[in-house]
Amino acid sequence: MKKDIEYEKREELLKAAKQEFLEKGYTKASLRTICANAGVTTGALYFFFENKADLFSAIVDRPLNELKRIIIKHFDEDLELMSSLKSLDGLDLNHDKDTDIFVDCIYDNYDSFLLLLTGTENTVYENVVDELVDLLEKKTSPMLNAVNGYTYDEFMCHWICHISIDGYIHVIKHERNKEEAKLKLRKVTNFMVQGFVGMGLVKE
Repeated sequence: MKKDIEYEKREELLKAAKQEFLEKGYTKASLRTICANAGVTTGALYFFFENKADLFSAIVDRPLNELKRIIIKHFDEDLELMSSLKSLDGLDLNHDKDTDIFVDCIYDNYDSFLLLLTGTENTVYENVVDELVDLLEKKTSPMLNAVNGYTYDEFMCHWICHISIDGYIHVIKHERNKEEAKLKLRKVTNFMVQGFVGMGLVKE
């Protein structure tokens, strides 16, 4: 029973904190307001979280790490596929199913990702977009290098990674409906894939 009550208090704090951060931003968010809206004392907040930064991290860390895990898994699978190819002829460039997995992760945690992408003043996350670009580039480079008979254009691959993340961010910020986001982001992902194959790879 005690654990159930503690769990409920923590969840109420996270819910109230998410709303406060979304409305006021990280710097202006008030811990007192968060506690009042959650119906708990400030002492209860500090029982669960060390400070405002820890509270913010509790909202965004899990979904961010899950998205990174999905990206890594996807490109590890693509690396295995690409390294086994004798030719790019007949390669399936449609990544709709993979896109839907990315979008489900993001939109099932929409508020958390919106907090990460709307200029939060929390310095721990100020470079999160660059980190995602770096992760994408880190995973695509060995995949493209593995294609027999081709070398990859480092500049084009870096550029494609940037515009891909930018494309996702644009849709996330402006489209609240998950199914509509899937339709738009399928195009972004497939554009990225065709870009990697068409311009990121150079035949030796």
